[in-house]
Amino acid sequence: MPINIFLCDDDLVQLETLTSFIHSIFSKGEIAITQATSGEELLSKIDAVKPDTVILDIEMKGLNGIQTGFILREKFKDLIIVFITGFKDYAFDAFSVKSFDYIIKPVTFSQFKMLMDDITIRLDQIRAYKEKSQALVIASRDKSAAIRYDDIFYFEKSLRKVRIYTKCGIYEYYGTFKELMNNLNMDFFVQCHQGYIVNISKIKEIRKDELILNGIKPSISMSRKYKSNVREAMSCRLFS
Repeated sequence: MPINIFLCDDDLVQLETLTSFIHSIFSKGEIAITQATSGEELLSKIDAVKPDTVILDIEMKGLNGIQTGFILREKFKDLIIVFITGFKDYAFDAFSVKSFDYIIKPVTFSQFKMLMDDITIRLDQIRAYKEKSQALVIASRDKSAAIRYDDIFYFEKSLRKVRIYTKCGIYEYYGTFKELMNNLNMDFFVQCHQGYIVNISKIKEIRKDELILNGIKPSISMSRKYKSNVREAMSCRLFS
């Protein structure tokens, strides 16, 4: 999935400058940009798309950037908030919002590129933590288990059962892939075949009609129908 970056500034020139910087740094499909010219407009747009990063000015009419930042922090505990402002006097307030960075205008491209590099690293750390901490809970008549995403290599459909291949062995339970995908966070997995769903982070290599996974053999079949989905998931994984 692309990185969702929200830009908020009542200066349209600044908005377009930052937008052009982002397009110069990232390739098409790696990012999605949402613009807003006020705190109120920004907050109205976060219900439709969850932001990964918000870059906002401080001095704006209505809700200022600090007030907007506090509201955002209440909603999204791990959100990366960056203030880009022409004033130095709000640094303490920005710290109270637990902002990722505080930059004084004017912002150069090289300065902004360094910021986005740091943000990309931080997003990768957040994603890795979430993957390690998230778990799939399965239950059967005899027992139940919570399996961490980080321990899962892939899922295999076997008649009316789903088999889970993990670092700790193989689990199986009665169910369908449709039910499974409703219960999984599919940011971390991708279907590569009618009978297989793989952990994106375990994919080592994509070949013509198979996937090579880290830490397990043999290879996993990949059908033409799902090949583009796998490539897209792998690409997004590198920039998330």
